[in-house]
Amino acid sequence: MTRRRRVAAAGAAALLAAVVGAGCGGSSAPPTGHAKPDAQAAPVLPIGHHGRWLTDADGRVVLLHGMNFVSKEPGHTPAADGFGEDDADWLVRNGFDAVRLGTTAASIMPEPGVVDTAYVKSFADTVKMLTSHGLLVLVDLHQDGWGPTLGSDGFPGWMTVTHGATDTKTSFPLYYVTNPAIQAAFQSFWDNDRGPDGVPLQTDAAKIWTALSASVAKDPGVLGYDLINEPWPGTTWQACLQAGGCAAQDRALDAYDGRMATAIRAQDPTHLLFPEPYTTFNFGTDPTHIGLAANDPNSGLSWHLYATDPSNEPKAIDYAKQWSARTGGALLTSEFGAVTDVPSIDRMVDELDGALMPWIWWAYNEEVLTDPHEAPTDADLAQPAAVAALVRAHPVAVAGVPTALHDDTTSGTLTFSYDTTRAGGGTFPCGTVTSLQVPRRSYPNGYHVTVTGGSVTSPAGGQDLTVVAAPGARSVTVTVLPGGSTAPASPAAVCRG
Repeated sequence: MTRRRRVAAAGAAALLAAVVGAGCGGSSAPPTGHAKPDAQAAPVLPIGHHGRWLTDADGRVVLLHGMNFVSKEPGHTPAADGFGEDDADWLVRNGFDAVRLGTTAASIMPEPGVVDTAYVKSFADTVKMLTSHGLLVLVDLHQDGWGPTLGSDGFPGWMTVTHGATDTKTSFPLYYVTNPAIQAAFQSFWDNDRGPDGVPLQTDAAKIWTALSASVAKDPGVLGYDLINEPWPGTTWQACLQAGGCAAQDRALDAYDGRMATAIRAQDPTHLLFPEPYTTFNFGTDPTHIGLAANDPNSGLSWHLYATDPSNEPKAIDYAKQWSARTGGALLTSEFGAVTDVPSIDRMVDELDGALMPWIWWAYNEEVLTDPHEAPTDADLAQPAAVAALVRAHPVAVAGVPTALHDDTTSGTLTFSYDTTRAGGGTFPCGTVTSLQVPRRSYPNGYHVTVTGGSVTSPAGGQDLTVVAAPGARSVTVTVLPGGSTAPASPAAVCRG
C-alpha cells in the first residue's frame, strides 16, 4: 500500500459514502557538509507547550512545516528505504523543520514478545541523524488497516486476533467499513485480548513503546511520540460518525493511550505525548472526546486532515481547537495532503497556516520524491509544482503569540503578525529573537522585509530571517516581499531605541 495516501481525499469521501450506504446517519545539488538552521533562529530544545501552542525552552511559540517519512514494510528501516543525510539536507534547505518518522509494530516485534533490538537501533540512528541536522522528529507507531496479514501494514500477524471474522480482502479505504476481520482485530486490541504468548495485546504494545522511547529519550531533538496512527474504533465504529462523536468508544482509546504513556514515561519524562483521535475525526464531521494521554499535562493531539469534502476542512480545524480548549493540550497536524494538484495544496496549507497550526505533509517518499534511494535533486522530484507549493516561508520560533499568517503565493508576499506577550502571560526580554524560514526556492531572486513594531536583525537575503520587537511594542507585523534586500540592525541597537 505504498501509495495509499494518494487517494486519501477521495478515499475519505468514498468511505463516508460507504458508511451512509450501510445505514450510518532550492537547490538542485547537495552542498558540502550538511545544512542546519542558524543556532539563533532555531528553537531552543526541548520542545514543550503552553495550551495549544508548541513552545521552545525559552517560551517562544514554535510553528512547524514538516514532512512524513514512514517505513511500512515489515523489517524495513528508514535507512534501508533510502532515507538519509542527503534527504535531511534537502528538507533543511527547503525550509522544513520537522519529520514524522514512522515505523510499525510488525518491524519492532515480529515474534511474540521479542523486540528486534537491531531494528530499533537503526531507527534510533535515523532519528539522531535527522536531529543532528536541526530537524525535530515525531516518532510514529504506524498502521493502516491493522496489519500485513489483513492486506496493509502495522501490527504483526501474531497480534491479529479476529475471532474468526471474515477477511473480505477489501482495499483501502473501504476496508475499514467493509472488512469484519479488520474491525474485529481493532476491537480485540481495544478489549486488550491476549495474544498467542498469553500476554494482553496492549502489554506487548507497551513493550514496543518502551523499546522505542528508551532508544531516543536522551535526544533533545525528539518532538514527541505519536502513540498510534489513525486508530479505527473497532466493531462499533458506526457511532463515531453520528452527531457528537462516540464518547463511549473514546474511553477505550484513552485506556490504550494511558498504558502507552505510562510505558514511555518510565523511559522518557520529557518529550511530548501525542495521542491521535479515531480516524473518523479526520473527516471533519464529528469531534473527539479523548483526553490527554494518561492525563499527562505534557501532551498534545496529533490529528490528520482528510476531510470528506473541502467544506469540512475548517470544521476539522475547529474540532481540534475545541479539543485543546477542553484539555489544555498542544495541537499538531501530523498528516494531511497526499495530493499533487497545486490548488488543493494551496487551499489546505492556507487553511492550516491561517489557523496558525503546525503541520507535517504526507509524504516525502510518495508525493515529493520518485525514489528515496536517489539524491533528492530537482530532477528527482515527483511533482515539481507540488513541491514549490509546499516550500513556503513561515515563522518558526515566535517571541510572543501568533495572531495572523497569510502567504499570498501569487504576489509572493508573506504577512505575519504576533502579539509580544508570552504564551501564558508575561513578556520576553528585549532582544529576544523571532525567526522565520525563507527558503531560496520561494524567493529565487532574493527578498526584502518590512517590519512594523520591530527590526530585522539577520543578514540580508539569508534563509534564516530574524526579527526583534521594538521596546514597548505590543505587536509586530513582518512582511516579506520578493526582490531586493534589507539591511539588518543588531538586537542591542534595537533595544537602545
